[in-house]
Amino acid sequence: MAEKLRIELPQYAVLTARLGVLMTIYETTSKVIDDRFAFIPTEKCTQILLGVLAQAQRMFPLVDVYAFHFLSNHLHLLIGAPTLTDKSAFLEWTLREISRRINKLLDRTGSLLEQNHCIQITTVEHALERLQYIMGQATAQFLARHPAEDIYPSSTPFLLLGKPVEGVFQYANEEPMTLKVRIDRLPGLEELSVKDHRALMWTLADDLAAEARPKRKKAGVRIPDPETLRRIDPMTRPRVRDRSPAPVVHGPKAHQDEWREAHAGLRAAYTLSTRAYYAWQADPTQIMIPWPAHTLPPAFARPRRPRAGAA
Repeated sequence: MAEKLRIELPQYAVLTARLGVLMTIYETTSKVIDDRFAFIPTEKCTQILLGVLAQAQRMFPLVDVYAFHFLSNHLHLLIGAPTLTDKSAFLEWTLREISRRINKLLDRTGSLLEQNHCIQITTVEHALERLQYIMGQATAQFLARHPAEDIYPSSTPFLLLGKPVEGVFQYANEEPMTLKVRIDRLPGLEELSVKDHRALMWTLADDLAAEARPKRKKAGVRIPDPETLRRIDPMTRPRVRDRSPAPVVHGPKAHQDEWREAHAGLRAAYTLSTRAYYAWQADPTQIMIPWPAHTLPPAFARPRRPRAGAA
């Protein structure tokens, strides 16, 4: 289990504007099983995805959401969390509820999402790069000319236009709730006025459109009609699945080397603590060794959820 140990580099946590506490920034990616197009951007699917994300924010108020995008076969979240436990609990609940509710919508059973891949971001510059990357998902796939024309559920309408991003969440036998997704200000951009922040977002979006335009023309690809995208069979999959290796952290090479060195040391310490724990189970007179700080053993990644609205 030590090889799956989740760790963080606490020295790269940043002070956030909303709560004024130190947060570690992460980009999380989760793919639909077999790359199937389960997140077709129909009105019903969009309402479910946004409703779950909005309810997750109510249940886990210590977690920031800076950007997100649900493309047909995968999702991206750019979030901030004060601890690994907060991050894990937020993702577990959110991804489980998405899976359960989209499965019901599609009248299917079984796993919907692969294991999420969560990567720490160690600089505010890299965080802004990842926000732009998330904003450009549909544009890069030649599904929209510009992020402003993106029909997929995302944070882009708020970032570019200030439009509220809302969804619907409903518990069994209760009335549906229309909830607003809160888009938090990315660390490093706190001092910008609303006007200047929106201008920066438009610059990022325009750059994405300008970069994609010659590539799209060279490939001879036409932008599909939005209604055509909404009529795609959710159980189909793309012809080509491009997979690029992910870095251990989004940051300079020195930070990646630092993560590898820290992970190796923490794995060894975690293994030592686990062996001591097993020895204590067999003989309670044995001494237990605490698990190392800034780690999250997979077996302890599921704490009891706080009640909705808890501080």
